[in-house]
Amino acid sequence: MPHQSLEDAAARMPERSGVYLFRDKNDRVLYVGKAKVLRARVRQYLAGHDPRAMVRLLVEQAVTVDAVLTDTEKEALILESTLIKRYLPPYNVRLRDDKHFLHLRLDMKQPWPRFELVRKVRDDGARYQGPFSSAQSARSTLTFLQRAFPLRTCTDQVMKGRSRPCLLHQLGRCVAPCVPGHTTPEAYRELIDQALLLVSGRDQELIQRLKDRMFAAAEGEDFEEAARLRDLVKEIEGTLERQKVADPDLADRDVWGVFLEGDRGVAAIIPVREGKMLEPEYLEFDDAPGEPGERLSSWLNAWYGEGALIPPELLLPLEPSGLDALTEVLRERRGGAFRVRLPQRGEKARLQRLAADNARDRFRRRNDVADRRRRALEELATLLNLAEPPHRIECFDNSNFQGTNPVASCVVFIDGAPEKKHYRHYKIKTVVGADDFATMNEILERRFRRAAEEGVFPDLVVVDGGKGQLSAARAALAELGFEDQAIIGLSKPRTERRKGEHDAVDKIVLPDQDELLRLPDHDPALNLLRQLRDEAHRFAITFHRQVRKTNTFTSALDALPGVGPTRKKALLRHLGSMKAVMAADLPTLAEVPGIGPQLAWGIWSALHPDETPADNTAPAAAPSAAEAPQEP
Repeated sequence: MPHQSLEDAAARMPERSGVYLFRDKNDRVLYVGKAKVLRARVRQYLAGHDPRAMVRLLVEQAVTVDAVLTDTEKEALILESTLIKRYLPPYNVRLRDDKHFLHLRLDMKQPWPRFELVRKVRDDGARYQGPFSSAQSARSTLTFLQRAFPLRTCTDQVMKGRSRPCLLHQLGRCVAPCVPGHTTPEAYRELIDQALLLVSGRDQELIQRLKDRMFAAAEGEDFEEAARLRDLVKEIEGTLERQKVADPDLADRDVWGVFLEGDRGVAAIIPVREGKMLEPEYLEFDDAPGEPGERLSSWLNAWYGEGALIPPELLLPLEPSGLDALTEVLRERRGGAFRVRLPQRGEKARLQRLAADNARDRFRRRNDVADRRRRALEELATLLNLAEPPHRIECFDNSNFQGTNPVASCVVFIDGAPEKKHYRHYKIKTVVGADDFATMNEILERRFRRAAEEGVFPDLVVVDGGKGQLSAARAALAELGFEDQAIIGLSKPRTERRKGEHDAVDKIVLPDQDELLRLPDHDPALNLLRQLRDEAHRFAITFHRQVRKTNTFTSALDALPGVGPTRKKALLRHLGSMKAVMAADLPTLAEVPGIGPQLAWGIWSALHPDETPADNTAPAAAPSAAEAPQEP
């Protein structure tokens, strides 16, 4: 039953176009929508005819509804997009500002633009490409661009502090705009134009431009540049061979397919550029209020927001609400011709059906994974006598090298899936040497003291190890007053494999039970615990290597007479990173302010004790430890 104030507000709604905002008792915006007739649209929600769970929950939570009037549907579309970005309502499907979507950003207002990956599209005049449905796809695209076009990759701050080109320039991966004389704005802009042709799908135009430059370089007897361009053309053509040709006569367009089942669904967007189908992008969502046409209109309005790359044509499975106004808005955002089509037959209809098939397949695969996780969590609850499937599982692991640089990790799975924003690293503070039991005791104490302060506890704790590690962990929890915390260990079958049992599997160590729990190799619960344990191990090992490398570098410099905090800071500021300092040759080190040739030799020798310089030379008077110039 709708709240009385909600019905009163709906009854007072004007019969004209605008945007409506459902609010809860705390005045938080729950949902933003647009309508040609506000009163009719809001009353549809309150009538109770829509069986979807999300609509029922929205009406139950809302206590009032506000309206912002507009003169046209077009104005309502623009305002809807603005308000969704401002309030982030929980019942709106947020597409372009969702943290899970990465975009390529290029700010053409900068004197030397560079590509970067961002998660938020801003109205800042920069050019955005995306969104990418996976971080892997986005980063692969950026890596290919950086390999193919020698544009700068360093940040503005690092670039300002340089007085000589970095290692990437020596490798031919950057034209070094940081140092005058290595490139010109015109030459750099040509590289930017080439990269934009690639990311926008205009591959043939790019290849022809590169071939023209290759022939020109060959005629000018610049054979090294001609060979580089030849290899680049081959690399791009090799990438294009993996793309399916849809129809050589088709213009650029995006093809949308939608699959809905109950309260969940998937939209697949297939970009077609120069007749080639590119990798689909996917929107996965749990339902949002509104009719199918209204929802599609909101998705399109959000997906093709300000700064987005909008093709001249969209192929859609159904007509979005307010089609004329939506078309006009997207045409203005694109800054050129734009149209929407609902194909019924022919090649375009085939493409639209293909997009729908992709959406259906993605939905099935997505739910297969979700079902496996659900079954695994339910099985864990049964095996461990938990009241319900564990929502939050935390796994801990330690890492050290012969007792040095000890660290630990905590990874978190929510409903069986990794939640990386909750991962945590720990530097061990109280334990000396390789004492895994004491390390686990320290980490659990630190974690659960924080949990007591924040009120966020795991439903299940997993430790990597056997009975000894589990006992140490339980003792630590009992000392803190958390003896009822659900906890298990996961033991690797090292003993069995030493005996020749190569098909032995990991075993679950349960509290107060002598027998280890053995599950079949492909059991969903065991696979989930393995994934959790392996992720904790990976996270700990990665952090340990970072700490060890940093400490090794710092120790080497700290042990060298004449290098104190000021000169260490000068090295990092001039060269940009510890990795660059390690890779620098003698002339590069000598150019750092306050270093000079003699101290450069001492630094290089300390960082490379078993090597000799490339030119096998040293300063005429290489300093001894006593003679090294002291830092003022």
